[in-house]
Amino acid sequence: MKKILVIGEEEKVHQLLPKIENKGFEIEISDGDEEEDFKEYDVIFDLNFDDDSENFPIYAGLREKIVILSTVKQSIAEASYVFPAKVRSYIFGFNALPIFIEDDTWEISCFRANEIEHFQKFANSINIQYLQVADRVGMFRPRSLFVSLNERAKCVEEQIVWQKENELVNQWLKEIDYYGVTSVFETLVSIFEDTKDFRYFPCALLKQKYLRNHQFVR
Repeated sequence: MKKILVIGEEEKVHQLLPKIENKGFEIEISDGDEEEDFKEYDVIFDLNFDDDSENFPIYAGLREKIVILSTVKQSIAEASYVFPAKVRSYIFGFNALPIFIEDDTWEISCFRANEIEHFQKFANSINIQYLQVADRVGMFRPRSLFVSLNERAKCVEEQIVWQKENELVNQWLKEIDYYGVTSVFETLVSIFEDTKDFRYFPCALLKQKYLRNHQFVR
């Protein structure tokens, strides 16, 4: 039986497991703190990678293993530049933000575009659809969606619309809470740092909610 190793926060692991359980794989879970014998596994998910990418040289050296890394806030190319290593594995990026993991269609990027067939075989084995996207910070849906959510928060901040007792505006802001203030803010910051494009600069109200760990609608 082939083996899958899953590294990540409890929330993300909880969302991933229904997608890969009972598909003919032996699954092991790690918090990433303990040393692992990564060569034992056929597929490795690192759902924390874009917050802690120091294992990249280890993953790169795993000959012909499938390595799936969370890469919304850091691209694979950037990780390979920061931690140079000969890449012998098949490395793929994954939109592993909470909520998106549960989608029926995953966003997947490639370190080498011609190796997508290796992910496709794995995707077929777990019956998951995927959308191949460019290896860039923000990937596809977070990059486009979170800009819109930030503009909504900015309209409230600038009192272009009023939040109090306004169902439409509250519904807008609930969508930010749905995707997670932390995910939205940190992703926008990462895209801005990568592109220097002020469209992605988080508004002050979003930053305030992030720093205080508050939701918009209670």
